Amino acid sequence: MLEEIFQEGNSFIHRADPRGKVICAFLLAFFIADLTRLAPAGLAFMLGAVFVCAAKLPPGKVFRRLLVVNVFVAFLWVFLPFSVPGEVLFSVWKWRATAPGIQLAVLITLKCNAILLIIICFISTTPIPLLGSALTSLRLPRKLTLLMLISYRYIHVILSEYNRLLQAAKIRGFVPGNNLHTYRTYAYLLAMVLIKSYERGVRVYQAMLVRGFSGKFYSLRSLRFRPRDIVLLTGVSLFSIFLFWEDSHGMIPLLSIASLFRIQP
Repeated sequence: MLEEIFQEGNSFIHRADPRGKVICAFLLAFFIADLTRLAPAGLAFMLGAVFVCAAKLPPGKVFRRLLVVNVFVAFLWVFLPFSVPGEVLFSVWKWRATAPGIQLAVLITLKCNAILLIIICFISTTPIPLLGSALTSLRLPRKLTLLMLISYRYIHVILSEYNRLLQAAKIRGFVPGNNLHTYRTYAYLLAMVLIKSYERGVRVYQAMLVRGFSGKFYSLRSLRFRPRDIVLLTGVSLFSIFLFWEDSHGMIPLLSIASLFRIQP
């Protein structure tokens, strides 16, 4: 999800203040996760799709991210329609699919995809250093932010080290199989990765201390709310409140609104 390909762009979402984007993502994800009706969940999914289109993100990359998540969501469709009591729609052998079960599966699918689209749009379009600065500015624990930044930076290094050790084992004739030798070899590989990661972490920490590191990362870009950021944050807040109202009370009938402006004879 946090791929650099999503960070490249010049849309208004890319140019938005990182703090505003974090707040927007949190607000929408919070209210979407609490939805209980299909109509507001569908609206939330449509909003996420609109934001992704507005950010001009590569459709193929976005679709692949959705596909990975929906592989796990697909397991819900195997069990939920047959485990929730209610009106039976159809049967598969001895299993009976009910309308409430299918509605619940659709609801969870819409909410998961909507939240993922929101995160891709607002979080993945923000460079990680700027995201760390935004989280620190929003008074999140500095140690947590520092851990996120360093983990993101060195998870690729650790993966590269693992691939290098695995390639060295294959050059020496290692062929994976379902046997004790394979399990032992992978255990040795993981142990070596942990040891080398620890040693690299110590060296990096010492190098940072030599360069005057005091527990805080500095960003070259100043964070400042602009009018467009306020408009974006206000619009997202109003839409979140609308989702909550729609989920709790349903749509206000248009007929009752029109009656307020009806001219009396």
